Amino acid sequence: MNYGVPSAALILAAIAVFRDAFHWRDDIKAIFLDAGVSPNLYDKHDEPHKSKARIARSLLDDLRASGERGNAIIVRVVEELCRLNKPHRDAPDKRAGYLAIEELKRQAVEANILVSPERAAAEARRAAGRRQAAAVEERRAKIGSLRHSFLELNKAQPRTDADRQRRGYDLERLLADLFRIHEIDYRPPYRTEREQIDGSFHFRGFTYLTEIKWRTVTPDVGDLLTFKGKVDSKIDSTRGVFISMAGFDPAVLSHVMDMARGSRNNIVLFDGRDVALLFEGGFGLIDALTAKVDAAEQEGRMWHPLH
Repeated sequence: MNYGVPSAALILAAIAVFRDAFHWRDDIKAIFLDAGVSPNLYDKHDEPHKSKARIARSLLDDLRASGERGNAIIVRVVEELCRLNKPHRDAPDKRAGYLAIEELKRQAVEANILVSPERAAAEARRAAGRRQAAAVEERRAKIGSLRHSFLELNKAQPRTDADRQRRGYDLERLLADLFRIHEIDYRPPYRTEREQIDGSFHFRGFTYLTEIKWRTVTPDVGDLLTFKGKVDSKIDSTRGVFISMAGFDPAVLSHVMDMARGSRNNIVLFDGRDVALLFEGGFGLIDALTAKVDAAEQEGRMWHPLH
């Protein structure tokens, strides 16, 4: 980056730091050599009778007069000096050293060599805002693609059991993609020695098993209790999400609640309209899960429709 010709005020501030904040001449030499000054050039200005301030002044003046490369070295020298938080413990005047460092940093901010904490914080906030906006836009685009796939899937008229099974598998994949878009790790369907699990995910400290059914009829008592049995057979931190695209029969739900009374209420339900809201963007997945889980935790309701 080209910062232009360093100002006289910046040069004077750097000289003051070398004069008031340093003790050893070798430390000054190390600063200049690390910034790109050749040993021969430094030795040319390092005469025994010269003070630290005079060495720094003559070197900086020489660099300033040498053009763009010399100015770039001055910038690196200033950047290194600005990393100082306090003068050397044996500096001739510690108070003057602190003031010199503070003044150099002020001059460096004005020269755009050093970014002020306020400006750095503001730029960090703007960058974070841009990243967040880009992430939101990317998520919106991905959900739009899933919405299209879901609508096409919804229009399909399966004629055979194989067609219906395939449609269920396609819905499982779309839901898995939806979870991943919202940065929730979703495990695809898997089988244990005794049972088939349609999927699982982690949310708010719990593992949720999923059961997904896309049939023309609502689930019966056996469907719901079988799934609850799967959940209950796991460790206590396991819960369940039962998705029925056909919805739920209130009488069946009431019967299941009566039969499960006294056991853990560890299942939440989604119907087809809930799922449609997720793909249409009418309800974010995190918000939907939060609403469902809160209703179950706080009110004991396994069925809390989003619509």
